[in-house]
Amino acid sequence: MKEKYKLLEFEIIEKAIAGDSLAMEKVIANFKRYMIFWAKQNDVVIDTYLDEMRAKLIKAVLEFKFDR
Repeated sequence: MKEKYKLLEFEIIEKAIAGDSLAMEKVIANFKRYMIFWAKQNDVVIDTYLDEMRAKLIKAVLEFKFDR
């Protein structure tokens, strides 16, 4: 079965959790289409909603804890 979406590499996620801004941008880019889909009203992207989702994603990544 062919993968529809490319998954993020573990190292990128690990760096984003540690606060690396370039890795965080890659995480945000990975979710951008999803966030744009949910930020639309009447087929118009509402920037306020998009910014809010981006901020929540950043907060969630920085607060994420995992045991290795």
